[in-house]
Amino acid sequence: MRPLRFVFACLWFLAAISSASPGGRAFGFGVDEYTCSFLGGAVINVDQEEAAKAATLPAIRTVSAEWNVPWMKIPGGTDLSDPDNQHSLAQWVGILGNACDDKSWYPFLQAGTAIGVNEYGTTTAYAWVEWFPAESHSIPQENVTVGPGDQVRVTIDVYTRITGHVSIQNLNTGREYAADVKADSPEDPRFHICLGYGTAQFFQEWVIANDRAGLPVFNNVTFTNVAALDRRGKYFDLGMGTQDYWNMTAADKDVAIPEDIDEKSFVIYSPEGRAWSPARYDT
Repeated sequence: MRPLRFVFACLWFLAAISSASPGGRAFGFGVDEYTCSFLGGAVINVDQEEAAKAATLPAIRTVSAEWNVPWMKIPGGTDLSDPDNQHSLAQWVGILGNACDDKSWYPFLQAGTAIGVNEYGTTTAYAWVEWFPAESHSIPQENVTVGPGDQVRVTIDVYTRITGHVSIQNLNTGREYAADVKADSPEDPRFHICLGYGTAQFFQEWVIANDRAGLPVFNNVTFTNVAALDRRGKYFDLGMGTQDYWNMTAADKDVAIPEDIDEKSFVIYSPEGRAWSPARYDT
């Protein structure tokens, strides 16, 4: 969802710490917490199995979660006619691995929802999919629509280095987008998800708004039924001891803070929006 120069500021570090020890996570005991200027959420680190190494496959095969699509509001006095002030937040799950030929490059498959505030102050939403390093692709509304307040379930699979599957289901409407996907440039090795410890990602991302003086406020986003499967079908969740949490912080101000609920769930909240319960008419 972001230009490369911003993505690697946090994702390179995320991948580096996940492979910093034989256990597939940073050295130390207990759950670690990190900060990023545009990502907030949780990850599950998964060891690379020998069979997957031999087949040059990513450690993780499947990642899934459910969440509520949030509302968003912008601080009063913000000029929303200026595109630089039109904030956008994305909620997504992803599978991160190393490139086959370059262990310092980290392609990934991700899919989810995104919300924005238009020039009239209305929260809008859509579903999308991305095989990084390509840009994201919006899912046509004739396939599935999402809106603030909807509950969605997203599942992604990585079958081979360049192929996978994405399912985005709106649990309110019952409509689902399900399709096989392929790396945008399958001949380009930068797109090949290959060796290395795998990282299952469950994030909210601050996508755009060049003017970051006015922080976006959103109602709580609760991720539930958080799960990952490795190549053998072994199950992982947030209670396995390999999870990390990421706070989204900009200019020393908290933007999005994750807080664990149980082994399958966590919530992401903004400090000013934690107690906000918007009604449908707020959009």
